[in-house]
Amino acid sequence: MLVAFALPAFAQSSPTPPPPAPPLPPPTLTVQGRGEVRVPNTVAVVQLGFEAAGPEEAAVREDVTKRSAAVIAALKEEKAERLQTAAVNIRPEFSRPQPDAGKRPLPPKIVGYTGQVTVTFQLPVEKAGRVISSMMALGANSVSNLFTTPSDEDRREAEDAALTLAAKDAEAQAKALLGALQLQWAGIRSVDATGGQFAPSPMPRAARMMAADAAPLPPLDVQGGETAISREVTMQVEFRGQ
Repeated sequence: MLVAFALPAFAQSSPTPPPPAPPLPPPTLTVQGRGEVRVPNTVAVVQLGFEAAGPEEAAVREDVTKRSAAVIAALKEEKAERLQTAAVNIRPEFSRPQPDAGKRPLPPKIVGYTGQVTVTFQLPVEKAGRVISSMMALGANSVSNLFTTPSDEDRREAEDAALTLAAKDAEAQAKALLGALQLQWAGIRSVDATGGQFAPSPMPRAARMMAADAAPLPPLDVQGGETAISREVTMQVEFRGQ
């Protein structure tokens, strides 16, 4: 007896078509804008020095300590800000005796001591000349450093204004370039505003003046000047054809 079996036919499935490719992002143009704001320097940052020399270490230390303490007290009365004793240094001074011919060199010999104290502070520019002259008369030996700078609030406001100008400059550049090429603005893809700088305007260091030897001088005329604060913005702009 012949038996035949019929197996069901399995339908063959057609391959799944690949998903459509995502649309390409619009092309971009990168521009860099810059903004600058000039702001007056209204704060003077001053460094005063106190120096003494003599044969005895204790006397030298007492001299610079008393004079610097008197000046610090006067600066507090003047409402000086960020007042700080920046450095204190007492060091020996050596001589090197010349040995006799044919003999071993002699060891260095202490012949005296030099003491130095440095005090830093800041105050309004319009007060700086008068206060510096007063502190020199009171016991400071030298003006070690002096520069002027904007106040913290003025600097922050100027940085914000410079950033706004930089963003507008970048946008104007991009639109001008796209217009010249007959392309259409499609939006901003990214903005980087990390660029920028702030540089105080240092003034020349004042000449060293020894209060014990110098004749009384008229108050110094300190001019603050101004500081240029700039910010930079890098902008990536999308565009399309007409």
